[in-house]
Amino acid sequence: MKKLLAITALGACSLFSTTAALAAEAGKDLQKVTYLLPAPKTLPAFAPWLIAQHQGYFADEGLEVEFVTGKGGVDVAKQVGAGNAVIGGAIGDTSIIVRANGVPVKSVAVLGAGSLTLIASHADKPVNKPAELKGKVISVMAYTDTTYYSLLGTMRKAGLSRDDADIQAAGPAGVWQLFASGKSEVMAGVPDWVVSARAAGTKVHIMPREEGFNSMAQAILASDEAIKNNPELIQKMVRATLKGMTLIMNETDKAV
Repeated sequence: MKKLLAITALGACSLFSTTAALAAEAGKDLQKVTYLLPAPKTLPAFAPWLIAQHQGYFADEGLEVEFVTGKGGVDVAKQVGAGNAVIGGAIGDTSIIVRANGVPVKSVAVLGAGSLTLIASHADKPVNKPAELKGKVISVMAYTDTTYYSLLGTMRKAGLSRDDADIQAAGPAGVWQLFASGKSEVMAGVPDWVVSARAAGTKVHIMPREEGFNSMAQAILASDEAIKNNPELIQKMVRATLKGMTLIMNETDKAV
């Protein structure tokens, strides 16, 4: 009996060691990828990527993804185009904007439809038309973020330039805090920041989407070089991210 127990224990230890070794080996086989985000990953907008990571969708594709925060979508595009990261996130417009300036990136996936950039104003002093932005104090996240360029596009519809308003870059937290405190009259940003402002007690008015610049939803960007030389990696990233997005759409409770 003692001999049987000893053999069983030895077999269990051997199995455990083998399993641990296989797990460690599997971890070594994962391809490490740096994904540049345009803002802190705590924002709800990045849920598809974080869920893909949490649910193991990236690992299923053989990837170990590290998220690094950039300084806005345009900054992300420039970093990806320069080869400092293989892939990153921005808005669908971003690649169009920077490509005109010689940055070799493309949008390989757009998640959703419609503009991600909202033009928010205070409910007691609503801004409904681009022309009404003239002379306003406007907060944006950064001058290197696509929401800033979307704001300029909206102003351009009324023949306005950036000099026709006091546009202040306040960072990912300051953009909505400046607005919520009343120090800025208008905020150009993503829905997440509108939610933050409202949670702080601010009554917010949103300019009708059709009045603003015809922007796009958030997107995945990759460099021309990565698309040409490593298309499989791009496909894996997109596939895993879309699984995260699908989980949110079809099984919200599980995603949360």
